[in-house]
Amino acid sequence: MIDSPIDEIKNRLDIVDVIQGYIRLQKTGRNYRANCPFHAEKTPSFMVSPEKQMWHCFGCGKGGSIFDFVMEMEGLEFGDALRTLAQKAGVELKKTDTKFAEKFRTEKTLLYEICDLANRFFVKQLEESKTGKEMRDYLVERGLHLDTIKEWQIGYAPRGWQSLFDFLSGRGYADDSILKTGLAVQGKNYYDRFRDRIIFPINDLNGAVVGFTGRENPKNPDARMGKYINTPNTLIYDKSCILYGLDKAKVDIRQKDVCILVEGQTDVIMSHQAGVKNAVASSGTALTEQQLRIIKRYTENLTTAFDMDTAGEMATKRGVDLALQFGFNAKVIVLPDNQDPADCIRKDAHVWEKAIGEAEELVAFYFDGAFSKNDKETVNGKKEISGIILPVLKKISNKVEQAHWLQELAARLKIQEAALIEEMDKVKTEKKFSQEETNLNPTLFDSEEYTIGLVLSHPEHFEKYKDEANGLFARLELKQIFEALKTDAGWKKDLKNLKNNLPLDLFEKTNYLTFMIEARKDMREDFNPEKEMEFCFDQLKDRYLRKKRNKLSLDIKEAENRGDQSLLKQLTEKFNKIQ
Repeated sequence: MIDSPIDEIKNRLDIVDVIQGYIRLQKTGRNYRANCPFHAEKTPSFMVSPEKQMWHCFGCGKGGSIFDFVMEMEGLEFGDALRTLAQKAGVELKKTDTKFAEKFRTEKTLLYEICDLANRFFVKQLEESKTGKEMRDYLVERGLHLDTIKEWQIGYAPRGWQSLFDFLSGRGYADDSILKTGLAVQGKNYYDRFRDRIIFPINDLNGAVVGFTGRENPKNPDARMGKYINTPNTLIYDKSCILYGLDKAKVDIRQKDVCILVEGQTDVIMSHQAGVKNAVASSGTALTEQQLRIIKRYTENLTTAFDMDTAGEMATKRGVDLALQFGFNAKVIVLPDNQDPADCIRKDAHVWEKAIGEAEELVAFYFDGAFSKNDKETVNGKKEISGIILPVLKKISNKVEQAHWLQELAARLKIQEAALIEEMDKVKTEKKFSQEETNLNPTLFDSEEYTIGLVLSHPEHFEKYKDEANGLFARLELKQIFEALKTDAGWKKDLKNLKNNLPLDLFEKTNYLTFMIEARKDMREDFNPEKEMEFCFDQLKDRYLRKKRNKLSLDIKEAENRGDQSLLKQLTEKFNKIQ
């Protein structure tokens, strides 16, 4: 039975025929491929599945149904795309069908709506409430202009426990939907996650609000929840894939061919206000593989401005040296008196611009730090220096660049280069990406999605991983799919059985995930699902432990600053256990 005009159109039209009306497709295995019409590329990464009636570009990330393709290609809204394809399919739309199109929305769309409304609520509170105006004055004191505050839609969350929740409920949104945005927390009753805080909205690449960061009221001495709190991962927000400010910075990054990476939201905003608009923030978290892949769509040059005490600390706490594995030309900005960018710009914006121009190559920064703190003339000093630098050099993907720095290290330590190479070979590193992968070859995918896709496509290898994978999936939607796979084995015979355990959105997601694996098979002759799955779960476990270690490093530093020796001891013991 056909439930809607959308289903009827999909049944009458073949996605391959529709897309071939716009671009030339080439058969490859069970699927079709082409150069993506939505971004420039030399290696085809645009794939179409006639079996699943869906398309996806593994280069720019766009994809979906025939409706999504026509909307993207023609620049149409959904209702217009519906009418266009209805005419092509010979389907007569009634007035009720038009109303249906207007009401047609997924759970994700609903969460976008709630976040957008919450953002407008916060902005109004900053502009009109008494405490909000005090926070606005504080931001101005910190160097932000009023038009900048407005442009970046900075807001204020009232002190009340349910101010936002009651507002959203009053607009007709269900308690469960509000909870899924991360804006509310469920205890005995629902209450607001953000209370008495300056609010920075977090946007996706298209400028849609997907999450928030809340900074404690600087004039409230009774704050207990930490200086910053953030939206947890949701169906529309994944902190490992978001870079704050990228929606505003992406054009300048491409034009200037360099991305300036800072830590906090205020650093980004102040940089843009000062005219340096190719800056984005990691929002205080370690840099991830997904974020680096996104940056590499726009540039291969990455310049970082992180608060750091030693060369080694930057790598272990922020993961910046991961950029070397991706083949980035990475540099480090060193600011006077170890200032953060926001303070530096507030004092003198010209110093910020000058520091960017004088940024030091990342590997050279490691050299300077290691040699300044150790005696290169002693045996122990040579060991310490090489112990800091060799793990970094091993991660460099370009062999010519790696050889250059090995020669430099050998000359400065007065040691045979062969001895350093031998020691470097002993260094254990995290996953090393191939040159093909670092160039964003379409065979490289999001690691969590790819792992779930492998499980769905090859359930015969799943048993040995299902009990040890708790906590490995950071993305809420993928965690939910994985839990469904663990609880009911019926899907192994027929994926349609997952419909009983998953919302429609997530069930449709499984189609994309299996399509991704099909595309992988079509692109690689040496595809081995068992080895791929083993590698993926190893990487997820490694990442999980690395994140725990990075979080503990930050907590240890905070405990040191507070002088809390008891907490410091507990945290250090936990860190050593993970290490």
